Amino acid sequence: MKNTLFILSIITLFLSCTEPKTKPFRIGQKSVTFIDQSRDRPLLTEIWYPTLDSVIKKEPKESRKALFKTIETIPNATISDEKFPLILVSHGTGGNRFSLTWFIERMVKEGYIVVSLDHYGNSTFNKIPREFVKWWERAIDVQFVLTNVLKDNEIGTKVDTSRIGGVGFSLGGYTNIALAGGYVDRQVKGDENDVEREMPAEFPKTDEIIDFDTDSLIVSSYHTYKDHVKDDRIKAFFVMAPAIGFGFHSKEQTNKISAPVFIVAGKGDANTPVKNNAVKYNDLIKTSKIHLFGKDVGHYVFLNESTEFGKQIAPEITIDKPTVSRKAIHEETLVLALDFFKNTL
Repeated sequence: MKNTLFILSIITLFLSCTEPKTKPFRIGQKSVTFIDQSRDRPLLTEIWYPTLDSVIKKEPKESRKALFKTIETIPNATISDEKFPLILVSHGTGGNRFSLTWFIERMVKEGYIVVSLDHYGNSTFNKIPREFVKWWERAIDVQFVLTNVLKDNEIGTKVDTSRIGGVGFSLGGYTNIALAGGYVDRQVKGDENDVEREMPAEFPKTDEIIDFDTDSLIVSSYHTYKDHVKDDRIKAFFVMAPAIGFGFHSKEQTNKISAPVFIVAGKGDANTPVKNNAVKYNDLIKTSKIHLFGKDVGHYVFLNESTEFGKQIAPEITIDKPTVSRKAIHEETLVLALDFFKNTL
């Protein structure tokens, strides 16, 4: 009898040691619109979170052709009952809250809640000319969404508020540098290269004549919000191919940044050349580190992997040089990001 009990105890111990400590997380997804009434800005927001709910297989429905590959989620799933770190994601100019789902997918599966938002007037399906140059208001967008997510009775209670990080691509990279405490100077300097301030390809067509340097609405916005971009609730920042380097000239503009910042970019970036953006930010921010990918790695490599349809319709943002694997760059970037946040949050 004693031998039998001993054998059973050994088997039980063996099974307990070999069973996985936690079940793999799936991705819950919740859509919400937060309205910042003080600025009359609706902010479409996606909340992605760890869940143990099962995926319900449905018959595939015909839908419009997508430019980019999508990820599998469970709409309105039950969030797992524990505290998670939170990541806030800011898209590039003219992008949207789904632009970086390759990044979001992995972070959620690793145990992060991720919140991504459409920046009002500067997103794929909502383009307003003035909003394309009111860069500083994007940081206010993120602050407003963060405040409201933390108030959410379901999601907010599951956030470890001591472990909040920021992530951004391109103009979203600048947005995170602003949230860290970087203050942009919108004035044009005498020795500045005009090419750097050219409107991006995503800029909307308009018949309205706007002097972006003197327009009263833009200038008023700048003076109202430029000194309110820093958010101390966010403890670490991971930025990809950051833009608006032309608006930073001295360490005085970044001396309030105390949180760690990690910058990644490709040496072949023709949209936000690393010398005047990623490398410049790294030189100006005392808490930053940088990783540069090779000379063939361009700007849009940090967007989602493309479908074949996407490559036909929008090759400039979906096709990389033959020597570059977008999937491989994503994997390397995720390794860097996971290690960064593990050590800083």
